[in-house]
Formats: sequence, C-alpha cells, structure tokens
Amino acid sequence: MEIKKQKVVTTIVKEEGRPFRVLQLTDIHIGGGILCFRKDRWALEAVEKVVKAADPDLIVMTGDMVYPLFWATGARNNKRPAKKLATLLQSLGKPWCFAFGNHDGEVFATYTKEQLGEYFKSFDGCLYEKGEEGITGCGNYCIRIENKDGSPAMLLMMVDSNAYITKSFFSGFDVIHDDQIDWYKRTVREQSGDGKVLPSLAFFHIPPKEFKEAWEKCYRGDKSVTYHHGFVLEKDNYFGYPKQKKSNFFKEMVDFGSCKGMFMGHDHVNTLSLTYQGIRLTYGMSIDYLAYIGIKKKHTQRGGTIIEINDDGSFDVKMLPLSDIK
Repeated sequence: MEIKKQKVVTTIVKEEGRPFRVLQLTDIHIGGGILCFRKDRWALEAVEKVVKAADPDLIVMTGDMVYPLFWATGARNNKRPAKKLATLLQSLGKPWCFAFGNHDGEVFATYTKEQLGEYFKSFDGCLYEKGEEGITGCGNYCIRIENKDGSPAMLLMMVDSNAYITKSFFSGFDVIHDDQIDWYKRTVREQSGDGKVLPSLAFFHIPPKEFKEAWEKCYRGDKSVTYHHGFVLEKDNYFGYPKQKKSNFFKEMVDFGSCKGMFMGHDHVNTLSLTYQGIRLTYGMSIDYLAYIGIKKKHTQRGGTIIEINDDGSFDVKMLPLSDIK
C-alpha cells in the first residue's frame, strides 16, 4: 500500500485483489488523570485488541479521543491522554487519522484542538491535516483511495462537526457549517475532474437530526428506510443531534449525490446503521469506559466498525464487537 501525503488531500493506493479496509473507532475517552488510570488502561487495551483483530489499512477515529474534564479524570491536560493514545497507535504500525469531537478541546482543557492536532501529527502514521484556512472547524480534509491503475475508488472526508454554539456546553451542540459544506462539495468536484462526482464517505462526530428521523420511520415500518444492524440504547431513545441550531449538511449531501455514507459517534451506546435517502448512516461502536456513569459494565456497544471499500466504490459495513475477539 502506497501513501502520498499532501496538504488537505492525501492519496492512498490500495492493494489489488482485496477491499480497502477502514476501521472506525469512536469515543475512546482517554482521561489521562489520576482518577481514571484503570479505565484508561482498559480503553487502550480495547483499542489494541480491536485494531489487531480488524487488521485495517486505515484507522479513522470519529472524535472524543480524549476527555479532559477535571471532575471525572483529575486532569485538564489533554496532551497527556493524547500521548498515550498516539503512542499506542504508532506502535501498531497502521495509518490513522481522525475528526475532532466536542470533548477533545474542551474550554477547560490545557490545549486547543489546533494545538492537539499538531501534536498528533508528530507521531508516525498520523494522516491528520488541519485543513484549509478560513473554513469553520479544525480538521476538514480528504483522503483519496485509489486503485493500483490510478482510478479512484472512494474519497474519505473528515469533517469537524464542531462542539458547542458558544464555548459553553449549555449553549447546545453546534453543526457542520455552510462553508464546510461548500468545502466538501468543492473538494469532491476537484478530485472528480470532468466526470461525474466521485463517491465519498463522511466521518464526523455529532449525528445529524435526520438520523433520528430515519430511525423513527424505520421503527414505524416505513419502507423508505433500510435497517442494517445495531440498536438505539441511549436512555429515552436519545440522539445527540444539535437542537438549538439548524443544519443543512444532510440535505445538501443528498442533493449533491456524492456522499454514500456518514459515520459518527457521540452517543456511546447507540450502534444503529440505516440507509436513508441513499446515504448509509452509521453509529460506530464506541470504546468508552469513562464518560458515561456505569458504562464500564456495559458491553454490547464496545468495539469497532469495519468499512470495506471495493474497487468500484461500493462498500460493506459490519460491527466488530470487543466481546467477539478472543
């Protein structure tokens, strides 16, 4: 496998004769403090087991890799847990990248998302890029998967779903902004050349409102939604989409026609995967032992999600539960 790293767009040439395998990890929540030493160890051990079992060509983390909340961890220094995670990923020898979540650069944390991103980049295997200046968020970038003959198979779009409307948690979750949507579409067009737009998969943290809309239709037996796997196990069937601010992202992606899948995290015990309006919507299996009260005793949500991309741009998705790994 060959990697050609450039600013904003990195190209990976896939091996012939087999699908390109992406492993999605989400909500790892390494705390890095004295109050969570054991839970951090459990999370890192889980990451190692899942990566070794999946044997991916690329690891994509969809946010909340670290959890710098002092009252839960005893620490505000988000570089310390980042070092633990990045050191492990570097030792596993697989290329890796990520989109930020709402907790990675909390307002109380020692380092900003921008600083944390540059720190992650100093480790071998990290394909993260800050992205274009002037675009909302930190870490909007593209990874192009090519076949051996140079033909494109898929574009993997990392998108920062941002954190809060203001710096306060109580302001509500933010959305993917219109200038990020414009960047997404422009990047796909540039990579597509004169032909029809290339297929793409979007990786980000906070789910869109339409995911819950799709689940409600599926629950009622609406045939416009296709159920694939997983469950909604958050209390009161909770979906953590932005409620104080309207997002245009899902509708724009449906109209644009390139995006075939959206992979996210945020809601740690939801593992649902549906197809709605031509887009596969998937909650990745999470790792978290720390953030949710009592989550260390829950097991059905913990693991990774495998996405296998074929030469023609089609793809398959399956869960890899930690409990299934011997």
